Amino acid sequence: MREEITKTTANSVDSAHDIRETVKRTARFGYIAMIFAGVSIITNISYGNLLSAALVAGLLVCLFVIVIMNFKGWFKAAKAFTLISINSFLTVIAFSEGLRSGGYLFFIPLLTVLPYLIDNHERYLEELSAYLAITIACFCACIFYCPEVSIWQEISEDIYARMFLNNSLSVILISASFAILGLFMERRYVETIIRQKKKTEEAAQARSRFLSNMGHELRTPLNGIIGVSNLLEKEQSLPHQEEYLNILKYCSDHMLRLVNDILDFNKIEAGKLNLHPTDFNLKTLLEKSTLPFYNHFEEKNLQLKIAVDSALNVVVHHDDLRMVQILNNILANALKFTEKGYVELKASVINKTQQSVTVHFRIKDTGIGIAPEDQQRIFDSFWQAGTHSNSTRRFGGTGLGLTISQRLLQLMNSGLNVNSTKNVGTEFSFTIDFALSKNAAKATDLNDEYNDLRDYRILIAEDNIINMMIAKKMLEDWKAEVVTAENGAIAIDILKADSNFDIILLDLEMPEVDGYTAIKEIRKLYPEIPAIAFTAALLDNEMLQNLIKMGFVDCALKPFIPQELLFKIKNATASRLAASVSSIAD
Repeated sequence: MREEITKTTANSVDSAHDIRETVKRTARFGYIAMIFAGVSIITNISYGNLLSAALVAGLLVCLFVIVIMNFKGWFKAAKAFTLISINSFLTVIAFSEGLRSGGYLFFIPLLTVLPYLIDNHERYLEELSAYLAITIACFCACIFYCPEVSIWQEISEDIYARMFLNNSLSVILISASFAILGLFMERRYVETIIRQKKKTEEAAQARSRFLSNMGHELRTPLNGIIGVSNLLEKEQSLPHQEEYLNILKYCSDHMLRLVNDILDFNKIEAGKLNLHPTDFNLKTLLEKSTLPFYNHFEEKNLQLKIAVDSALNVVVHHDDLRMVQILNNILANALKFTEKGYVELKASVINKTQQSVTVHFRIKDTGIGIAPEDQQRIFDSFWQAGTHSNSTRRFGGTGLGLTISQRLLQLMNSGLNVNSTKNVGTEFSFTIDFALSKNAAKATDLNDEYNDLRDYRILIAEDNIINMMIAKKMLEDWKAEVVTAENGAIAIDILKADSNFDIILLDLEMPEVDGYTAIKEIRKLYPEIPAIAFTAALLDNEMLQNLIKMGFVDCALKPFIPQELLFKIKNATASRLAASVSSIAD
């Protein structure tokens, strides 16, 4: 309801602006026409054409009345009066003077100026067509029915010659004046549009900066909450504490999804939502993508069915995080709107070559369904089924999940299809072409026996005490040796004293020496040690490429998922890992 009121208000403001501009345009064109009418009155009096002078004087009065009516706010009446009075006077004047005077030529500037005298609205073209049709009809009536010479007043041959010349010149001058005024107004209009566009862009940039800063500020404490809940999950707890822990984890994960949705939507509007391909096992990713939902399905007593084609046990080169985001958004949507029955995720191969594999995904539920008229609206931003038909919200969320999923699929040269029946269920489907990895050995399988970081020495530079504690505890749980630094300067000093590290984790925002500055120095002194950037900002392709150019091998977002951080560390140190596996095998 609020959106509709806002939209109506905006339309009203635009309409009022258009009407004011039309009033200004009408007044300007009216002033020019009145000047030429005044000159015509004097000319006709000098020729002795008193009837023509009187008729032009009547036209002059009408032009003055039209201007007054517009300024008084009588817009509809003014438009009708303009059409009737000007066409009537031009027609009568043409008949009073005869064709040889050339008076009918004044319909030409009238035809050119009519588009400027109508305010912009939904029926603009219809109204303009009607005005033009009436004017053209009057013009044709003069051409076909007007006598050669006047039967209302006596005009000599010499006067006719001078009248035709004067009228022709007047038509040329008034048309040129109207054209110049039209160009002047169009130029001002374009300048206004450019200024408004600049203001809009500045406002959008300010909003992007605000959301980015707020996203950073929200994600930083969320990293502590989610990190601690992940650590507590590994430890033994009492039954009632486990329930509280599940609530904590659910709320923090939900909060993170909301923040990410808002920031992702901001990227969509800014055109900065991009993909970051990496190598991963597709079957493993699909099976792991459903893990966060099992508890929620059990709470609602719903069945979660998973059917992944065994042929998908391949390593592909694609954006794994965005794939998980798409699946999670659709699964979360299905879970939200399903009260009984099941939700099914099915992935099947429809084509496979040596270079790629084409996969069809289907997520089916037995939920409330979507009415046929709403099945395209679900992809609109902030729209949810049920939120417009009821006065209160039954379902949570931002209403951005499907919008973001659709945009991500478009980046993957695909699209989200929906097939739904009200009160029966909904089926979402899409197809993606995955490029098979050229270096399958590089993709790390996190299910194997080397799912730890034993014998790794890791240097962490992080100024936030909570984030440092969480990262250090996670890495130590994976049996890594961890050395910490509060900022980039301390990290560089540690490396100068002992550079025997397998990888460096650098926070980007730190006092004294930040991660951006530290990586430049580290690359000069220790180019062989890989470094991963830590950031709470929402990553885009431009930022990732800039970080790689600086010397980072990858970027880990905060709040980080433990297995995802492990995956990135393993991939960044793939050559060392391969050597380690080889030595163990020997």
